[in-house]
Amino acid sequence: MEQFDFTHHALPGHVEVDVVANEDPPSLGCNDDNLGFPACTAKVRYVGGGYQAMFGWVQLVRSTDATTVDFEMDPNFLFPDIDVPYCYYGYKPTLFDSPGRTHRDDLDWIAHSFLAATPIEQGARQVTPLQGFSWGFTRRRTIRLAPVLPLTPNEWIRHIPCLRAAYPSWQFDPAPRWGERKG
Repeated sequence: MEQFDFTHHALPGHVEVDVVANEDPPSLGCNDDNLGFPACTAKVRYVGGGYQAMFGWVQLVRSTDATTVDFEMDPNFLFPDIDVPYCYYGYKPTLFDSPGRTHRDDLDWIAHSFLAATPIEQGARQVTPLQGFSWGFTRRRTIRLAPVLPLTPNEWIRHIPCLRAAYPSWQFDPAPRWGERKG
């Protein structure tokens, strides 16, 4: 498990990230196509409470089986018509993802996952990143999990054009400096 620090409203927090091979897809609500692929769980630990602890997860992915070579928003299959950049949002929300594929072609897949905050006020459509990490896998005959690595604020900034194109009614703040990794 990796741990990444952040600060929000001058209070400390961290994200605990665990990426493991999905050895029992049904127990995670997945189908058999997820067997052996990564299962990522990122838990928010934050000393603040109430509305101060409302966060969202923004996730972009890049995959060699996609129609583009660039990162794109991770599709929200449950609510594809909602104009919200968060794949998960709530009180200290946990990010969970376990990609799978029905084809067996060689594949490179990487996610950039960012914990972010939006002001708790009516009509607020502003996203401020707090911390980010990458994770993923490659498949060549076998599936190999990529290491969980910290992302820099510059990597968030590089994603802003994609975020603005996907969610033009939202503002995406340049990333402030965020905490360091604790292994």
